[in-house]
Amino acid sequence: MNRPSPSPDTLPAAPLWRRAWQPLKLLASRLWGTRMVWGFVRGDGVFLPNTRISNTSEVFDRPALDVGDHVFIGHFSVLDASGGLHIGEGCQIGFFTGLFSHSSHAAIRLYGRAYVSTPEKQAYFRAPVSLGPYCFVGAHATLLPGTRLGKGCIVSAYSLVSGEFPDFAIIAGNPAQQVGDTRRMDARLLAQHPELQPHYLAWAGALPNAVDEVQA
Repeated sequence: MNRPSPSPDTLPAAPLWRRAWQPLKLLASRLWGTRMVWGFVRGDGVFLPNTRISNTSEVFDRPALDVGDHVFIGHFSVLDASGGLHIGEGCQIGFFTGLFSHSSHAAIRLYGRAYVSTPEKQAYFRAPVSLGPYCFVGAHATLLPGTRLGKGCIVSAYSLVSGEFPDFAIIAGNPAQQVGDTRRMDARLLAQHPELQPHYLAWAGALPNAVDEVQA
């Protein structure tokens, strides 16, 4: 039997020993090679027992990362929280992905050698990135600053994503576009496995309509 997970509103604050152990645990795990590490202490001190992050992934400005529980962040990914990064509950981030909330390519050309010595730069773009709950980001995908995904979205592998996308969008391409709606697949699967409907309702809020009623 699966044990019930704590509500997102009742997740415990991490004690001081766990906050100190978190970065050491990631480093120590590298002695055993590439692996997923269970448990994550968020910047506000909340402990997320079911969030897993690879010991090969990098998080820029870790205290600013706003992440929910039950999140999976795969190997060799880069998460840039410097401009604001929200990853909702249950999201899965595939291998070799990049989520970026700032862009410096214009500023480096304008400033040249003065770039590193200029604290406040012009043409240095920051915009938050947000993923709604239970999104899936495929391997080698890149999300650019300002990207916002609704809940239950799928980003196909190798996609270059920018802009806003609605709940349950299937997103693919370079540049990425919405190419479908995950509720078509969800409706079929829930018809085959009706016992899973309560789990789906718990995060989606409603069951998907009949397949022919869901807009692609």
